[in-house]
Parts: sequence; C-alpha cells; structure tokens
Amino acid sequence: MKSIRKIIIRTIGAIAAVIIVILGFYMILMFLSVRKMTPVETSRITDEVFAVRDRYVNMYLVKDGNSYLAIDAGIKKPAVRGELKKLEIDPDDVTTLLLTHTDSDHAGAMKLFKNATVYMHEDEVQMINGETGRFLFFGNRIDASEYKLLNKEILTIGEIRIRPIPTPGHTAGATCYLVNDKYLFTGDALSLYNGYIEPFPRFINKSARKARESMKNITELEGVQYIFTGHHGYADDFSKAVSKR
Repeated sequence: MKSIRKIIIRTIGAIAAVIIVILGFYMILMFLSVRKMTPVETSRITDEVFAVRDRYVNMYLVKDGNSYLAIDAGIKKPAVRGELKKLEIDPDDVTTLLLTHTDSDHAGAMKLFKNATVYMHEDEVQMINGETGRFLFFGNRIDASEYKLLNKEILTIGEIRIRPIPTPGHTAGATCYLVNDKYLFTGDALSLYNGYIEPFPRFINKSARKARESMKNITELEGVQYIFTGHHGYADDFSKAVSKR
C-alpha cells in the first residue's frame, strides 16, 4: 500500500515539475515577445479613429456622432479610463464593443464600457465556455454575461459599416473588423514591423497553420487604407504593408 502511495506521489510530482518547466519556458518567451511589441501612444489618428495604449496593447475607438465604437478593451479599467481622459472621451459614450478575441489583454477592461453592446465571433465562445483551452487546460474569461455573436454578416451601427473577417489561428474565433471599408482592425492576427506585415509570434497562437492562412487572406483584401494591430501600432498604407508578402 505504501509503495503504491509513493508511486502516486512521485507521478504527481513529476507531472507538476513538467508543468512548471513548460510554464516557465512559456513565460520567458512571452516576456521576450512583449519587449518587441510597439503599441502606438494614446492619440487621435484620424478625424474619426483614436488609439488607446494600455501597457503593451492598443485598443481603438471609432467616433460616430456623439458616441463611439470600441475595438477591444485593453487590460485594466483604471489605466484605460486614464488614457481616455487624455482624449476627453467618456467611457459611457462607448455604445459598441467589438472583441477581436477574448485574451485578457484585449478584454480585461471591458466592464468600463457599461453602456456598450458586446460583439464577438461565434467560434470564440469555445474559448470561454471550457470547450477549448487557451494554454494547456486554462481557458479565457470575460466580464460579460450577455454578448452578441457574429460570423461574416455585415453590421451597420449608426453611420458605421462593419465587416467581420474571421481569422482563426491566434484563438479559435479571432476576428478582424473592416470599418467603413477602409479601416482594418486586426487584433493579434498579425504584426507590423517597419510598416510591413509579419506573422504574430507562433508560440502564442492556438494554431500557427491557421494563423498563416488567415494572414494570407488578409493580404488579399482590396480597398483597405489603414491597418491597426493590437501590439504593433498601425500603418496608413495597406498596399505597402502587404507588399512583401
């Protein structure tokens, strides 16, 4: 009986050690990747588009009259609230929130936007209901009990036209949003280096293969002018950004 107990304890210890090593290696890679990220500072980019920086990530706002549409939500409520104050934007005026995906650095501060209707792709639900883990057996959580699900249908909200573009790979339901046919918000579907599109770090993606396919699909879009990323700022010449592909 004691020998069986020893075997069980040793087995559990070995499994725990392996998990700790994997987590440690992952954290090192994540730290190195974050150091390479280049989010743009909080600012007004065009007459209708604003960038908000929260540490190593950007969320964006599109103005529609007296209200705003947000793409992602940043990490922490106090930080995002402070950045919005610099832009003289009241979080209560954000009436729509589009999530590119549900990782905490993109959805962590979403409760700040208490008047916003939340949208995300239907395939992202598996990331928060326990069906699909984000890393090992860990899933995502979001501070919203209600949200609307999208696929590829065009949305019109106020004067804003939104085309969801499913880009699975980083997460199961990762989605880009083409707004008013010229502003492309990509979340973590890709990176930008020196104004050119590059793949997002593969070890952070759920499926590197699907992420590559999704990025290729993005480069084939027509009519886009601006491209906005979650961690690597933006480019105002989409044609140039994709010219290396």
